[in-house]
Amino acid sequence: MYQNVCDEFIQLGGVYIKFLQGVLLRSKIMRQWSNPERLKIFENLDSEPLDIMAILRHEIAPDALRQIAGVQPQPFAAGSFGQVYYGQLSNGKPIVIKILRPMVRELLRYDLRLLSIFSRRFFSKLYPNMDLNINEAVRDFISATLRETDYINEAAFARELFEHYKGHPTFIIPETYLELCTANVIVQEYIGGVSVAQLIRLQAQGVDPKTYILEHTGSDIDVQLETLGFESLNGIFNLKRIQGDPHPGNVKLMSGNRVGLIDFGIAAATPLNKSALYGLLKEWNELYTDSRSIVRVFEQFMRFFVSDLYRSLKKLSSVSQDRPTESNFTTDIGEVAQETFSHVMGGQDVKQLLHDGRILQIINEMVNKDNRFGLVMKLEASEILRAAQTYMTLVETLGRRGEVLPKVFSRVVAAVERDHPDVIHQSDDAISVSDALETVGSWLERVAERDPLLFHQLMTRIKLKTTPVQISEIKNA
Repeated sequence: MYQNVCDEFIQLGGVYIKFLQGVLLRSKIMRQWSNPERLKIFENLDSEPLDIMAILRHEIAPDALRQIAGVQPQPFAAGSFGQVYYGQLSNGKPIVIKILRPMVRELLRYDLRLLSIFSRRFFSKLYPNMDLNINEAVRDFISATLRETDYINEAAFARELFEHYKGHPTFIIPETYLELCTANVIVQEYIGGVSVAQLIRLQAQGVDPKTYILEHTGSDIDVQLETLGFESLNGIFNLKRIQGDPHPGNVKLMSGNRVGLIDFGIAAATPLNKSALYGLLKEWNELYTDSRSIVRVFEQFMRFFVSDLYRSLKKLSSVSQDRPTESNFTTDIGEVAQETFSHVMGGQDVKQLLHDGRILQIINEMVNKDNRFGLVMKLEASEILRAAQTYMTLVETLGRRGEVLPKVFSRVVAAVERDHPDVIHQSDDAISVSDALETVGSWLERVAERDPLLFHQLMTRIKLKTTPVQISEIKNA
């Protein structure tokens, strides 16, 4: 079934390809797709014959068009919605010209309507241990996809990133020539290098990625991937939006340890509560250094992914009786998670498990198996999460997790502490006692239904009966 679905999506093209790009390397389902051409979806898709010069004459004013000295008639690459051509400016500078395929906008809404039916079933397979608002997830996917056909916004965003990074010695964003861009055309500086998609194809043939990049570009792939990860994550704290689709076809490995990004159709808006993201990164980083407990990681996991429950538990902690001031319900729950983890792993050293950087997967698949903790993930920062997951999967695919991710987290945490002390001390949104009770009551009902033993552990640990509000009142809420 998986084989047929993926093969048919390739034949359908367009947004169906975009769906595969979004889930291929992250999904257990798609990893069972055995088509040897599957990495083709990241670049060099089938193109259609277009008269590129006729399109440019129709789209670009004559005076501006004179800046383009020549264009190759055949595309060298094709994406889900556009085709890309080599060209040259009158000053000799090489460029790429991206053309929106005809009829894409007209057909896209109908395709998205069909795809959303499939998605509602598919997304439940992506997060088997985490409840998810499926309708919200589908709306986010549709919204992000529609924005990819907005070339005016894409060109402006690409120029925005270029201006921010243009002095950077190793993180390269191509220049976008806004005077040559239209609703159907984007003209940008050409940047060379080896795409990660190309590198992964070679890896599948037995080529060692690190050796290949060293021999062909003189660069250290670990340094390049670290730069990509640091600038992407650190950009969340410095920019309003970052490039939201660092998939293998959009990452270029260049000489001089430089790494380039191309294709800016997906702009991931940074989350409002950056402090929660910083907290998660900080505690994750601590696991690589001194701490061997997942208690605080689980707390920050809840704070970022399940913010309503986290804030509700904090609120009830603040009004509870006979509790030490430094104690709170989120820590109690983290300790239960730690006990669950220790039981599952039988005392295995956390350090060994962290070597490949999978702490969130560990929490999701071992601690929260079958969503025994009854968590409902919110998707306020879904595009950022997808971008981060895409990057980490890219690193994992190249076999460089242990060498790269610890350095990335350490650098990002240090940079935030140095440059954004306000983020560290940012407070979470306030919540009323009544809303907190309703949220916690619903959560406890879910836990009791899924895992009565865990429910008893939680009730014993957090000693909810010592709060001013009795358990019976919570059940009523």
